Amino acid sequence: MARRLPPAWVLRPVLAARNACVRLHDAIGPPELVLIERTLGVLDTAALAVAAELGVAASLASGPADAATLAAAVDADPDALERLLRYLVARGVFRRGRDGRFADNRVSARLASSHPGSLAAWARFWGSPWHLAVWGQLLHAIRTGDSAASAAFGHPFWEHLTDHDPAAGALFAAAMAEASRVQRDAVAARRDFATCRTVCDVGGGTGTLLAGIVAAHPSVHGTLFDLPTVVAGAGPVLAAAGVADRVEVIAGDFFSGVPAGRDCYVLQAIVHDWDDEACVRILGNVRQAMPPHGRALVLEQELPRHRGWHPAKALDLEMLVDTGTGRERTRAEFDALFVRAGLRVTGRQALPVLSVFELAPADYPTP
Repeated sequence: MARRLPPAWVLRPVLAARNACVRLHDAIGPPELVLIERTLGVLDTAALAVAAELGVAASLASGPADAATLAAAVDADPDALERLLRYLVARGVFRRGRDGRFADNRVSARLASSHPGSLAAWARFWGSPWHLAVWGQLLHAIRTGDSAASAAFGHPFWEHLTDHDPAAGALFAAAMAEASRVQRDAVAARRDFATCRTVCDVGGGTGTLLAGIVAAHPSVHGTLFDLPTVVAGAGPVLAAAGVADRVEVIAGDFFSGVPAGRDCYVLQAIVHDWDDEACVRILGNVRQAMPPHGRALVLEQELPRHRGWHPAKALDLEMLVDTGTGRERTRAEFDALFVRAGLRVTGRQALPVLSVFELAPADYPTP
């Protein structure tokens, strides 16, 4: 089984302390060194993507190996591979023994696609040539506020994944499924689902999150709702979780409507993909589909009030370059969207990375 993340009340103070250590590191170093270190971030992205693409971690799962042996196993140049791994060892990914052989550590092990907590597709997505091409147009996005993806490809990001580059779309879907798995157990454990008969995952991809919810609650039946090209890949995910007989797969577009009458609607990392008007339309369609007793759970990252590093600040730029209109939001900005869509916040829970907004129809009183 994949190792669960610590609860939010443990992880968030740890991340705050880590941020403080980074600020101290920067404060005591020459500013030139700090700036140089920041400019080298692309090396991490590219190196991790290549290590995942080659399957280095999987090859080391059986035990340590020297660069020559490893290079033969993964079809790489021995000297070049040794230099790549030397860099990653310095970054805390992989380890090297006194005998010079390389081995997996707790971080690098997750670059193997067979690991229960694998982030191999995630690493490959961030360092893929087509994704780096999008980031190559960051200057265009900053100057114009428009999508860098459109500048790179000549068409929108989502269109690129669905209509122009199916391999990129498949890699993106796999990366998002891995990201969902990081939070899946914490979401599935919520008590909300124990009182539900039906749960609809709106924009649920291939069903990683929904499968976890349904598996954890034997009385729940699920509805997976996403675009036809996306849900086409849901079968193996649902079958592997043993819930295929309790999940209905429906293809559709949440801008046109969502399946009606479910007790609970889940939207994970959907709102951040769109501008306010589009979000109100999506959430409004969810509101229209909800019965009076219905609830919705919106899972998103909140932009924090502190000035330290936070993944939401990084993903906010990712939304800019990908879509031009998507963005991460503050709690107040989320609340404003919910009100416009006819929903009211009845609760909020902090997960290790995400926040869960619990919503009910604004025109029905709390039971």
